[in-house]
Amino acid sequence: MRALPVASDSLRDRPPYYSLRALECCLGIARDELRAAADSAGARYRPFTQEKRLRPFPKIIPHRKARNIDNPIGHVKWVQGRIHQRILKPLFLPGYLCGGASGKAVLDSVRLHLGARTLVTIDIKAFFPTIDNCQVFRVWQDLLKFSPEIAGILTRLTTFERCLPQGAPTSTLLANLVLHHIDGPIREACEKSRINYSTWIDDLAFSGDSPQQIIPTVVRVLSSAGFGISHRKLHIMGPGDRKVLIGTVLNRFPNVRREYLSQVRSGICKLRTGCVAEAELRAYICSLEGKIRYIAALAPHKSQKLSAELQKAVALAVPH
Repeated sequence: MRALPVASDSLRDRPPYYSLRALECCLGIARDELRAAADSAGARYRPFTQEKRLRPFPKIIPHRKARNIDNPIGHVKWVQGRIHQRILKPLFLPGYLCGGASGKAVLDSVRLHLGARTLVTIDIKAFFPTIDNCQVFRVWQDLLKFSPEIAGILTRLTTFERCLPQGAPTSTLLANLVLHHIDGPIREACEKSRINYSTWIDDLAFSGDSPQQIIPTVVRVLSSAGFGISHRKLHIMGPGDRKVLIGTVLNRFPNVRREYLSQVRSGICKLRTGCVAEAELRAYICSLEGKIRYIAALAPHKSQKLSAELQKAVALAVPH
């Protein structure tokens, strides 16, 4: 397979931002308001613990790992939204960065690895909480070319307790940029060995004839930046193995896992037979609709039947 080229330096070609006036114009926020928001940002969070919701009547009760959500609120969240929309979202990210990037979907990552002889997937452990304010500052200053003063203001606005906050509008794209800022040796090694490389936030994928040779380099580069990998989630899928990436089966064409289809069919059945509490109906139906949209992107013929079945189940379940 043709190797994925090393990412371009397009991010570094942005004009430098040394003027607070330029930042004011870009965000539509006065400098005094920005400074005040940055100074008080740490007090504008309402953290909470989120547990993954169970599907109704699961056959097996899985272990539910709680996630800590930092949850920015009020004016700080509004300012973060402006930063996301007006500074981060318009960036042209290199093609290998897929998760959370504007206009990118699961298929953009999956297509880079279709037909590969071997696939390796690596998960970065506790990615967001491990990204500290120094790494975010270096993204603003060194990668995006903001002046030290402006980079400092933006860092205070987009970090919480010296870490990248879970739940902030700016965090996913900043995480992508932090990874891009440190993974140059990984990209160079992949190009040299003709290995395809893509990321989906904290999930890294490598494919080719022998992508497992890149694992020591990945571990070394991530470790030097303060990151670890989840050994439980490190998978090497060879020629005789079923290859799964971001929940998608890689054959000649991307496909949906059988288990995923079974879950959706089971969910529709539970909806149709009245097993879902009325208070949970709306969220439950929205969840099924989202799953069917994902299936439609991979296997439209399968999604059409499921969509029709869901519409019938909704008609029976939703009170008139």
